[in-house]
Amino acid sequence: MEPRMKEGDTIIIRKQRDAKTGDIVIVSVNGTDATCKRLKKYRDGIELIPMNPSYEPKFFTNKEVAEIPVRIIGKVVELRAKF
Repeated sequence: MEPRMKEGDTIIIRKQRDAKTGDIVIVSVNGTDATCKRLKKYRDGIELIPMNPSYEPKFFTNKEVAEIPVRIIGKVVELRAKF
C-alpha cells in the first residue's frame, strides 16, 4: 500500500542526514526548498520520486548533490491524517 499524504496531514520525521533506498525523506534542495519524496540511491547519484504520479522523478548526480546542494533533512516515520 502506497503512502497517502493530503493537505492538512501531519508527518513525523526523524532528523537524520542519510537514509536508505525506499525511505520517504524530507530533502532540502538549494538550501531554500524542501520536499517530501521517496529516495532511490544509485552509484552515480540519487533519485527523488514523488508520491504524486502527476510529477516526474528528479535525478541528481553525486556532483549535483554536493554543488546544489541536495541534503536529506530527515526520514518520515509516521503519518497522521484527519478524516
